[in-house]
Amino acid sequence: MENVIVSKFGSSALANAERIKRTAEIIKSDPRRSYVVVSAPGRITPDEIQIRDLLYILHSKYESRENFSDTLADIQTRFTEIVSGLGIKFDIAAEISEINKNLLFGKPRDFIASRGEYIIAKILAAYLGWDFVDAADVIIFNKNRVLDEVKTLNAISKNLLVHKNAVVPGGYVNLEGNQIMMTQARGDATGALIARTVNACVYEKWTNHRGIYIADPTFVEQPAKVRNMTYAELIELSYMGIAAVYEDAMLLLRDSGVPLNILSIKHPEDKGTLISMELPKDSVRKIAACISGRRNYKIIRIQKNGLNKLYGIGEKVFNVFSKRRISCEHYISGIYSFAVVVKNPMFELKREEILKELRDAIQPEKITVEKDLSLIAIVGDGMGTVKGIFARIFDALADAGVKVQMINQGADNLNIIIGVHDEDFETSIKALYKAMILE
Repeated sequence: MENVIVSKFGSSALANAERIKRTAEIIKSDPRRSYVVVSAPGRITPDEIQIRDLLYILHSKYESRENFSDTLADIQTRFTEIVSGLGIKFDIAAEISEINKNLLFGKPRDFIASRGEYIIAKILAAYLGWDFVDAADVIIFNKNRVLDEVKTLNAISKNLLVHKNAVVPGGYVNLEGNQIMMTQARGDATGALIARTVNACVYEKWTNHRGIYIADPTFVEQPAKVRNMTYAELIELSYMGIAAVYEDAMLLLRDSGVPLNILSIKHPEDKGTLISMELPKDSVRKIAACISGRRNYKIIRIQKNGLNKLYGIGEKVFNVFSKRRISCEHYISGIYSFAVVVKNPMFELKREEILKELRDAIQPEKITVEKDLSLIAIVGDGMGTVKGIFARIFDALADAGVKVQMINQGADNLNIIIGVHDEDFETSIKALYKAMILE
């Protein structure tokens, strides 16, 4: 189905009738859009409670035997306003009555919470004149809460592909054939599974942003946008904080070769950022790399003369952390030193215990712990082809008065990780952004 587009719209695109109308215009503007996945309606104002949260509150009140009629009424009001604004015939009272009945029948928390996606998907389908397909009928997980690929493939083929156009609620799946389970990846995983199964020409994720930027707009005013990016680049950037799409969904799309397009509901005419396995041959980049980072890391430095000649030094160090389920985010080794970077809060709880075991295992001359470290990832295919990339990076940081605490280059030449003090994080992002723009 090479001419099929699968589209995912988040909570902000469905927050009220006006936004749903705009979403519907986007959907109808390209006849290739065949399957749409939606989240529950979001908030319009900062102090407003999202419908999914209202549903969680509803279930909590029922469990604690509190009066929940006011919360149920709030949910009905929100949906009624949407239906009224769309000018369609839709029996919201019946849907709310069904939620009430399911509460009294003891339906679990996840089932009640999923009704936000469920109802808004039915409303959008009615407004578009499309079919509605329940996610519980197409996305199947086993008792171990792992995707059952065979059953899911068969269910999508049987229950979804028979529809030319359909709206599917995201955010929940069918667990063990008779339960509903909410998923961390919200609708991303649902959309990615559908896109993979139908071999979509592209999977669209519609957001409030025009795509992926070279640097975080929080720190850089009006940063340039990246038009094309590889999945390898996106995975690296996601690890350092760019939340374009949930990891599970991203890997599903990458492994199936379906391109991902990050688009803006506010600017649907914009082409967004297209992520694919390889950059298009005619792609011309005006950047060397993208920048993303996180604060609050710690670096543990171990020093011992002749450390490089010791067998299994890495294994000994990693074993101390792995026994406590603490991930070593990065490590750097030298003739005289070995350092690991951690972020897990468990390190502080087990700090003295960990340092004692490291001393016993390695007999170092010195162990130091440095806190308040920020890691900044400089990621891009251009890392291996742009002349003077290292000079650009270090000249920019030096000119900004930033002292580099650590450097680590990826084995695939796709990224460089720079460590700086937390207090220099924002300054470093701004300096590196300017350095990554090519003339």
